[in-house]
Amino acid sequence: MSSTRVVDVVNFMPERVVRNSELTHDGHDLSEHKFFAGVNERRFGSPDYTSAELGTAALKKLLDRNGVRAEDLDLIICAAQFNDAFSPGIGTAVQHAVGATSAAVLHIENGCCSWISALNTARAFIDSGHYRRIAIVTVTNFISRLTEFQKSPESWVLGDGASATLVAPGSPTILSLHEQAFGQNWGALRVEPDAVGEQELPHWERGSGPLTVKFSPNMLARLWAVTMECLPEAAEAALDKAGLTADDISCLITHQPNESYIAEWRKRIGVDASRAHDTLSVYGNMFQSSLPVTFADALEKKKISTGDVIAFATFTHGGEQVSSMVWRWTG
Repeated sequence: MSSTRVVDVVNFMPERVVRNSELTHDGHDLSEHKFFAGVNERRFGSPDYTSAELGTAALKKLLDRNGVRAEDLDLIICAAQFNDAFSPGIGTAVQHAVGATSAAVLHIENGCCSWISALNTARAFIDSGHYRRIAIVTVTNFISRLTEFQKSPESWVLGDGASATLVAPGSPTILSLHEQAFGQNWGALRVEPDAVGEQELPHWERGSGPLTVKFSPNMLARLWAVTMECLPEAAEAALDKAGLTADDISCLITHQPNESYIAEWRKRIGVDASRAHDTLSVYGNMFQSSLPVTFADALEKKKISTGDVIAFATFTHGGEQVSSMVWRWTG
């Protein structure tokens, strides 16, 4: 029996709001594709914040709100989309900045599944008695750094943000958790340098182009087909493990690529909009930060009550991994 409690989840959003009217595009053929619809505005982190600064701000907010001393943390698990250097990751920078002098640091990079993977890891550490207080930090500081990519409509669904989650022993929050990899989908969606003239160079070679996400109509059609099957199945698997059904869900939070995906996933899982929450229109797709930022938003808006059943589901990149979990919120 798990003895792990999710104590609190907070978000820290960069102050800079970028509305659609501020973005321009180059007339790309995909500009009217529904995949890039549903976001009215988003937050940009850089250049106002480094990734380490975003993570530090989120973690300080979490510790202050819960009256926890930084030096009482045993472990910080960090998941960042774009660290401040190719290597190392930002975890130890965050650990030092908050004064968590006793904490170890672990980096997890599972794309949009990272937060659930981090919670799975934290639960194992706490249930085993190895650690008692763990903070999970997610940072997305991506689109604000890709100035060339911002000229393309494919960038419009993306936003920046950060979160921090406190996990400790107590009345268990996580009722079930399901993760599954689909390696056959590896590489279907990549972040790679753009071509320079006729030549495509890998990111580690001098002279490679600016990073971009290479969408195409065929890839988008394949991504829809893959994720419309695997994400609802993952949600159902987590519900089955918890001994619950979709009718028991108080609030469903999914990854938020765009409005079409969110609506169709809710339909296939069997949850209407009144029992779901998203932040797509104001924050966009924040990769691994989408789930915790959106849950923190629901908490702040008092849409979550003690005893509520919360279901989460997400996929990463081109559908090579799916993750889902079910909570009973203990407040």
